Amino acid sequence: MTVSFYRKYRPTRFEEVIGQEHITRTLINAITHDQVSHAYLFAGPRGIGKTSTAKILAMALNCESGGSKPTPTPDGTCPQCQAIRRGTSLDVVEMDAASHRQVDDITESLLDKVHFAPVEARTKVYILDEVHMLSGHAFNALLKTLEEPPAHAVFVLATTEPYKVPQTVLSRCQRFDFRRPSNAEVVRVLAEIAEKEGITVVEPALNVIARAAAGSFRDAVGLLEQLSLYTQGRITLEETLDILGMVRQDLLFEIVELVHNRDIRGALLLVEQLSQLGADYVQFVRELLSHLRDLFVAKFAPDVLSGMPATQEQLDRLRAQAAELEVTEITAFMDLLGEVLRAARQGSDPRLEVEMALIKLTYQPDGKQAISTTAPARSAARVEAGGMAPGSVEAPTPAPAPTAQAEIASPPPPESITILSSQLPGESAAPVEDSAARVEEPSATIPRRVHPDLEHLTRAWPVIIETLRKRHPALAALLAEGKPDALEGDELVIKFPAGFTFQATQVSRDPNAQAVARVLYSLTGKQFRILTRLDSTAPPPMPEEEGARILSRDELLARLKQEFDAEIIDEESSD
Repeated sequence: MTVSFYRKYRPTRFEEVIGQEHITRTLINAITHDQVSHAYLFAGPRGIGKTSTAKILAMALNCESGGSKPTPTPDGTCPQCQAIRRGTSLDVVEMDAASHRQVDDITESLLDKVHFAPVEARTKVYILDEVHMLSGHAFNALLKTLEEPPAHAVFVLATTEPYKVPQTVLSRCQRFDFRRPSNAEVVRVLAEIAEKEGITVVEPALNVIARAAAGSFRDAVGLLEQLSLYTQGRITLEETLDILGMVRQDLLFEIVELVHNRDIRGALLLVEQLSQLGADYVQFVRELLSHLRDLFVAKFAPDVLSGMPATQEQLDRLRAQAAELEVTEITAFMDLLGEVLRAARQGSDPRLEVEMALIKLTYQPDGKQAISTTAPARSAARVEAGGMAPGSVEAPTPAPAPTAQAEIASPPPPESITILSSQLPGESAAPVEDSAARVEEPSATIPRRVHPDLEHLTRAWPVIIETLRKRHPALAALLAEGKPDALEGDELVIKFPAGFTFQATQVSRDPNAQAVARVLYSLTGKQFRILTRLDSTAPPPMPEEEGARILSRDELLARLKQEFDAEIIDEESSD
């Protein structure tokens, strides 16, 4: 029976452990100077070499090439090394704490035997994988042994979640944190294995495999083996993308370009193309978010691009696309994609959510600028000192967003309190210019749908509250106490019942009023000034009830006679 790649090419020497030099060098020095600790904690993500390093340490402590002492360079060929590699050594015990998590399991498998001398080797080594899965009682039982271990035993605790390990156990171990390898390191390991196995694979395919493995050597090697079996040793980029359900890099560039050009038809056709390719829409959104992140890096930290798993052609294209985009475009795109992932996790149709996000980003009513729910529209090329760049159109200054006000009238009102909120993002605070004096330019103007009236807003108020709740649940709870009361031009008055001064004041504050205005803009395409007002009509006071005071004896008897037609049976007993 053949051995899987990740077991066949598991490191057997400290020098073969990739990307963990800070750990292997410390262990080599400890073995060389006879300062090996009795307990180690190896922490880090899965598939990056924790268990492999533990086995190399066990071989170094027991390799016969070192004579009577440990050696930092085990040969891997002696009987002890071979038994450790095969997992058949009587003195190197590897336990899965996830399936042996109870105190009885630890006691039977480890604590009852740890004090016995090694059978064949020099040192007993206990490797506990996923040690954070142990129960509290099991940790307490293990703690005593870690405090006073026998001289012939070494413990290696491996975990992906070190914060779940009790501090009392951590304090008894030397902790080593394994770092996640870079994509370049994963690609190098894959290329070496492919060469040894005679697999023909193009470099872009290796980059895709490394990206899909998310920094796990074990996952990457497993994917390479799977693809080699499917392609019979000749791995192409197209087959790699098809098997892994990933999206071609050129499609990511294309979708960003379509959104930048506000090409709604092209964006929807690309979604259909993804469907025909059998792509996973959630995976597509994740990859697109990663691509947008790379655009940010290319825009603000281009030196970091050298470590990315991409060809030089892709890096050049990434820099060129980043130069075309505004920061607000990228952030708006990323915000909407985040909403898509959240909706998909809640059970929504991923394709529908992706299409709705693209429509919001690219929709152009009457040739105007597309609607963005989270960021202002992209500005056109600005003109310096009144001149225009060749071939460009001067972009008009967007109309300023009037400040949102709140008039809080509390009975009896000594004076109205006015609280000003900040401008909507990206809008000027300068006075509104005469529209006739400005040049209309499709890519820089904000669209205006049919102006909604008060009746429309009142009917849509539950939808507005629900939309706001997805982003600002606390603010939505405050706004739900009010109702639209008046609409004059761009001024929307939200009335709160008498006594709800706190809710009205909070809604009127700068960030809150801005958030409400953004939601209204995303749903109506119209900018509003938000005014909050308390209902001046206080509820009538409750009439004072006679029963609120204690009645005298005579009044009580009279009331009983009047209300219930009662009679006094024994006058003397009533005294």
